[in-house]
Amino acid sequence: MHRRKPLYERVVDDVTASIQAGTLKPGDKLPSIAQLVEQYGISHTMIKFALRILGERGLIETHQGKGSYVAPER
Repeated sequence: MHRRKPLYERVVDDVTASIQAGTLKPGDKLPSIAQLVEQYGISHTMIKFALRILGERGLIETHQGKGSYVAPER
């Protein structure tokens, strides 16, 4: 039986794929949490969790009150 991925993982996978494909470039601003909630139809909590995972992986940087941005290349 195919186990469905948690919804926040879809956000993590989509953003990761966009960064790897070059659709999102270093310094690009990600959609707001409210926009992501609407796009994915999941809770603010899940979106924040996905953003935290992306941040821990070094893919994005979140700035309080400003939003989340693709991290500079290392």
